Amino acid sequence: MTSKHKINDGQLQKNLKKYVCSCGKEYSYRQGLYLHKKTCENEEIIYKNEINTNTEPIKNESVDKELINYLIKENQDFKNLILEIVKKDSYNNCNNITNTNSHNKTFNLQFFLNETCKNAMNISDFVDSIKLQLSDLENVAKIGYVEGLSKIIIKNLKALDVTERPVHCSDSKRDTMYVKDEDKWEKENENNDKVLKAIEDIANKNSKMVKEWKQKNPECASSKSHKADVYSHIMIQAVCSNNDANNNKILKKIAKEVIIDKS
Repeated sequence: MTSKHKINDGQLQKNLKKYVCSCGKEYSYRQGLYLHKKTCENEEIIYKNEINTNTEPIKNESVDKELINYLIKENQDFKNLILEIVKKDSYNNCNNITNTNSHNKTFNLQFFLNETCKNAMNISDFVDSIKLQLSDLENVAKIGYVEGLSKIIIKNLKALDVTERPVHCSDSKRDTMYVKDEDKWEKENENNDKVLKAIEDIANKNSKMVKEWKQKNPECASSKSHKADVYSHIMIQAVCSNNDANNNKILKKIAKEVIIDKS
């Protein structure tokens, strides 16, 4: 071994220090000893040379200030990291709870009909409750049978609380209707016979007012009178337009207005 190697080897051995607490714990680096000091009951810290066993005390005051600042910064960064993780986990947990509750909150159609809407009107009573005026007859003649009858029926349905209505729709695309008749809720058949019958009955109530309107507007008998044109439209829209095709159009308009809110 050359003299240069001997010198370097001696310097290496000299620099290899062990940091030792007075309790006996040894550390290769001052940082490790510093962290240990926080939990150790001994107040003095010593270090020894790995080759030379002579020890010398190191007072707490001699701890590197730069090391302290470094550890404080590292500790703060660690705290911030933990807070971010906690916030993220809390957010995910809240979302999971919300999603779970949404999935568990399944709409019960039978409960809605038989309990929530147990005091709903029978559809026959609803038809009987509609009181028409001559202005309704004239409006049907003016805007057409489908629009006019739809407005009359929908207006009277909306006058009722949702839970009191005699008809509900669960699927407007398929016209899936539920009707209360004879004090019980039932799903309509594929032809929607009960709803269509109700529409036809209301249309008949409207057309029956033609006689009264004619009595109050006798000038309609004269072809030169404006009332004659009104009378002609009334007969076409109120009487001649009451058919299955038009009534099915009215049913679709009603279905969109009585969709069940499943949220």
